[in-house]
Amino acid sequence: MSRHALRQLLKAALVLGICASSGFTSADEVDDASDREWQYQTPRRPALPRVQGTDWLRTPVDAFILSELESAGLQPADQADRRVLLRRLCFDLLGLPPTLEQTRAFLGDRSPDAYERLVDRLLASPGYGERWAQHWLDVVRYADSDGFEYDDPRPHAWRYRDWVIAAFNSNKPFDRFVRDQIAADELSSDLSDLPALGLHRMGPLRKNAGVQDEQKNRQEVLTEIVDGFASAFLGLTFGCARCHDHKFDPIPQADYYRMQAFFAATDAADVAWLPRAERERRETALASWRQRRESVDKELEDILQPVRSRLLKAKRGQLDARTRSALDTDAATRTEQQNALVEQAQPLLVVTQDELLAGLEADSRRRAVVLQGQLTRLDADRPQTIPTVMAVRDRERDVPATFVLDRGDPHARLKQVPPQFPAILVGPGQPVRPVVRSVKSSQSSDGGASPGRRAALARWLTDSEHPLTARVFVNRVWYHHFGRGIVATPNDFGAMGAAVSHPRLLDWLAVEFSEGGWNVKRLHRQLLLSAAYRQSSRPRRPSAVLVDPDNQLLWKANRRRIEAEVLRDSLLFTAGGLNRSMGGPGVRLPLPPEIASLQYKGQWQPDTRPARFRQRSIYLFVKRNIQNPLLESFDAPGTLVPCGRRSRSAHAGQALMLLNSPVVSERAQMFAARLAAEVGTDPAVVVPRAYRLAVGREPKSEELRLATAFLQRGAGTPMERLGDFCLAMFNLDEFLYID
Repeated sequence: MSRHALRQLLKAALVLGICASSGFTSADEVDDASDREWQYQTPRRPALPRVQGTDWLRTPVDAFILSELESAGLQPADQADRRVLLRRLCFDLLGLPPTLEQTRAFLGDRSPDAYERLVDRLLASPGYGERWAQHWLDVVRYADSDGFEYDDPRPHAWRYRDWVIAAFNSNKPFDRFVRDQIAADELSSDLSDLPALGLHRMGPLRKNAGVQDEQKNRQEVLTEIVDGFASAFLGLTFGCARCHDHKFDPIPQADYYRMQAFFAATDAADVAWLPRAERERRETALASWRQRRESVDKELEDILQPVRSRLLKAKRGQLDARTRSALDTDAATRTEQQNALVEQAQPLLVVTQDELLAGLEADSRRRAVVLQGQLTRLDADRPQTIPTVMAVRDRERDVPATFVLDRGDPHARLKQVPPQFPAILVGPGQPVRPVVRSVKSSQSSDGGASPGRRAALARWLTDSEHPLTARVFVNRVWYHHFGRGIVATPNDFGAMGAAVSHPRLLDWLAVEFSEGGWNVKRLHRQLLLSAAYRQSSRPRRPSAVLVDPDNQLLWKANRRRIEAEVLRDSLLFTAGGLNRSMGGPGVRLPLPPEIASLQYKGQWQPDTRPARFRQRSIYLFVKRNIQNPLLESFDAPGTLVPCGRRSRSAHAGQALMLLNSPVVSERAQMFAARLAAEVGTDPAVVVPRAYRLAVGREPKSEELRLATAFLQRGAGTPMERLGDFCLAMFNLDEFLYID
């Protein structure tokens, strides 16, 4: 058994013993700070460790990394070459390969701060927000549909996704980012922050037919809110305390329901996303427009209806007796044969617009044409609709009481509990009961108020003394840059999570982050400018794997496969067909019929604008019960539970997808067309160009020889051979992995 596994086993046994003896029944039973696990104590800035290899240090981060390496007798790897660093940075910050222009500019820039300025340029790119928003959407289980059997669409969910992208691009301070999602309506007067409240509605929602158990339905909604919130901001498996005291972490069941009480007044609400005056103006204009259109439509229908009835009667008269009898039979009692006759007759009973006009008297025909013109103009002049946000709203009065539930059963209430912070996360001398004050709601058109419970929760989360908020987010950023978190289980900092590899480094970063204004881009720079980040993935001494087989001490860079969405975007980007337009409702891609037909309700209707099919993957419509085949093959996460760390599988289906998928083949043909248009089909020119675009380097001599031979003597036309060659490029290991 490894040292890490033994440590986890002993830790779990210790926690189980504590759980069994104490039961965690009240906040008074929490020990003082000296007895708490490190993650439940307020982070304090540790001193930078002393190291021998000071020449290697570039940022304070490196001192912590090198200290652990020297203690283990290990050395960091050499710095990666500039091409590798450029590609690594572009994928980490933008989720796309570098362009030829970026490559030429960076490789040709020999100034001492070339790398630093590259980092700044990438952080300033709109693609940064798209890349890092996807990481956050994984954590909050973003989807454009409810899930479960019905899986109904959520037509306004995309505004939350666009808000997250904008928040990262604008470098919104992370404490504001947290507070807006918890209580933007109670803490922000800026209407542009209202979409942030969509966080509370990201969880799956079960909608059943028949008699409803309203208490159970409400409890399921509250459960999704609390579990999602705790995973995202606390990094704890808080939901394990819903039915009983947490078996491993010091979270009593009562604390679960005390946390749930913060949301007792919270209800789902789709709210108008406009200032009151503008909303009222648009509502008045829409009401006037509808009245005028209904008036014109009624006059036109009064003219056409008699003719329609006459023509329809004549068309029915031309049908055979059996079909007329089937049409006259009530639909509920028709036989299967009669249903078939009715279906066959439908096209014959259509009355066209031309037939209607031809059947009118001359004066009536002229008036009908005038009215149709008016309808066309009215439809073109329809006033702007009122944008709607998927948000929440709190009841000002009659807030339901919250009870501890026996085994989570909403019909088995035990003691009543107030809103209260989990005792283990409250420092000595700090109150566990929040100060809750009624606040004016920014989404209320009549100046109404909210109880202020969510506002109190948001302030507590972003207090500099909070033990987890900064730690959890810093760890998430570290994970996405280094391939492994300082706590390797980003959603579980508890006893059953992975052991922390560099606790002092995590604390130093957390304090630096919160004291530095919760500046996310500054945090990126601290990590990306470090010598630790710039290491090669080739170790200086291969024997290091015997000391630290999982590279927890970071003696080299971790080689990583690109995520599913990055793969799809890279295929489009390299082929030259990526649509860089941002935002808007989710794009419904065409799906294979056998997959599209899996819907329980409704039909899958692809977007009517094919150009949108080539937008970045973050803008795709996320339907919980149906995944895009390419994304699913490459481990895009499900959306029923929060995902802090994606799995990275390797199986034959992935190779078959890249070789045989019509989508990938289409991208290969697009890539071939791009190459031919830019440099022609001469192998001596097109092969190096393809390598530079696909993997960011020149081909080796053997690669150039083999590709040239294939393009000159392979089967098919020159363009077919070039397309096959491009498909092979998309299947290269280098195309799929970040070195």
